[in-house]
Amino acid sequence: MPALWNKLASGPDRAAEDIKELQASGLPLVLYGDGWYAPYVREYLARRGLPIAAVFTDAGFTTSGEAVGFGEVNRRFERFNVVIAFANARLAGEKLARLDRARVAGSYFFDVMGELLNNTFDRAYLEAHRAQFEAAYGMLGDDLSRQTFEAFINSKLGGAGEALAGLSRKEQYFPKGIIELSDREVFVDGGAYTGDTLLTFMRLTGGKCAGCRAFEPDPATADKLKAAVERRGLRGVTVFNKGLWSAPATLPFAVWHGTSASAVSGEGEVSVDADTVDHLAPDATFIKLDIEGAELEALKGAAETIKRNRPKLAVCVYHKPGDLFEIPLFIRSLVPEYRIYLRQHQPVACETVLYAVP
Repeated sequence: MPALWNKLASGPDRAAEDIKELQASGLPLVLYGDGWYAPYVREYLARRGLPIAAVFTDAGFTTSGEAVGFGEVNRRFERFNVVIAFANARLAGEKLARLDRARVAGSYFFDVMGELLNNTFDRAYLEAHRAQFEAAYGMLGDDLSRQTFEAFINSKLGGAGEALAGLSRKEQYFPKGIIELSDREVFVDGGAYTGDTLLTFMRLTGGKCAGCRAFEPDPATADKLKAAVERRGLRGVTVFNKGLWSAPATLPFAVWHGTSASAVSGEGEVSVDADTVDHLAPDATFIKLDIEGAELEALKGAAETIKRNRPKLAVCVYHKPGDLFEIPLFIRSLVPEYRIYLRQHQPVACETVLYAVP
């Protein structure tokens, strides 16, 4: 198998070069797209002093209320630059190519998720942890996992950010051929939010399981989760208004604001209780963790359960720079026989999930 380093982009930071071009052009900057990804792009550009002159969409779809049609943009501006605000840059590029682009000076795409999730790293970080990155890469169980690993790193280095779009897959947390469910699962939903993953689990199992332990640290969100469980009459589900951690603790917690997700943070405005999987779900057979950077700590608090039960694991690895190697290395230290896979579930550098199965 070729070494990871042979697969990584060695050229300049394309994102940084593109930003310089936009700043130097003096032309109006127009966003293409106004869906869930657009607010992240807006913030990214604002941090670089790039104002947005207009927004256009395909057929009047808009979440901000600002969007117009492409024809209107053509009427307003003699020449302009376009920044794609779709997460799926490939699809957006195909649509853009079908428009009359005579007045478009240039089109650009930025994978902004790393910076706005506070997960960025440069070549110096990559070199400093070269052995760990290589070790984690060598654990991966198939070509798609290796391609995803390579593309994720290249996106961080300002390379071809749109490469992840071609690797993105549906079935987040339950990919066929990797996660096989039985009717005796004890499912731990770490970062349960209002129950989206829990409901998918129930649908896939037909509601047949040995139990579900749903953990949501934000009190208001936990209340919504409890209400959803009651409203749908879901049996065997226990909701914990707690976070998951390496030991019982009270942790500072930053509640969601704008494009920032709720997370354990030293700058948190509230405190939340946290506990361990080993304490509250020692019978777990499937553990899912999407807990905004606390995944490794939660795995430490599940170490005895993992060694004893060898549960299926679905763990997000896009929140911190070290997640991509620290999490698989830790999991393998507990159970060397685990098979490790990596899947991308968005066209940009978020919703990247590591799967470990016995």
